[in-house]
Amino acid sequence: MAFDHYEACPRCVDNGRDRRGDNLAVYSDGGSHCFSCGYHRGVSGIRWVPPSNSCDGLNDTKTLPADFTREVPSFAWQWLLQYGLGWKYWSPFVGWSEAHQRLVFTVGEPTGFSVGRFLGDAEAFDRPPRKWYVWGNSHERAHVVGYGTTGPVTVVVEDLISAHKVGQHTPCIPLFGTRVFASAVATLRNIGLPVLMWLDKDQEGHAPKRAGALSLLTGLPVRYVHTEQDPKCLTSSKIGEIVNSQVL
Repeated sequence: MAFDHYEACPRCVDNGRDRRGDNLAVYSDGGSHCFSCGYHRGVSGIRWVPPSNSCDGLNDTKTLPADFTREVPSFAWQWLLQYGLGWKYWSPFVGWSEAHQRLVFTVGEPTGFSVGRFLGDAEAFDRPPRKWYVWGNSHERAHVVGYGTTGPVTVVVEDLISAHKVGQHTPCIPLFGTRVFASAVATLRNIGLPVLMWLDKDQEGHAPKRAGALSLLTGLPVRYVHTEQDPKCLTSSKIGEIVNSQVL
């Protein structure tokens, strides 16, 4: 049995997850498995497999992988720098795990948790690694990028790279997904600025309901915006234009 391709996981989709449609690994014998929720479809039918405490062999009780180093390979730098922020900017925040072939972003000082982006060869692993993985608890406390900037709103985005891009213009909180946890709600209240939800394009249908719920929770005005590309893929000037057009 060999890995063949990725597709949307039906259980994740039913639960409002798998926004990119690539959670489910499909194998050459017709079976498939989702390493996010545990959904499994064997050749002869469907069965439920509870998710394990770890993912991809990584230990989520630690804040960094055991082999973490600040020596980042050139191909990983090349991947990261495509998003417009330079080497000097990223150097304090990134490292590398050779064992897991992940570019690792450290969050907090000292590090409260870290986020790893898989950039290796998936075929070298026993099972297809997930694209992103978190060491530690990314929802215990909200992380604000650009705190103290004079932007008109606090923006919430899905991923850390987008948060660093938007944070050049106004305070920005990465959700590490689409759910707004209690820690982020409390931080938004503390900042006190109007809120702009800037989620990926595939969340457009859920945006009005999410924005209304967040406004009730925070007591703040909340708007939402969608762009064809994720915030991290846009130029700095375009991000600034969008942020400044959302003054509430």
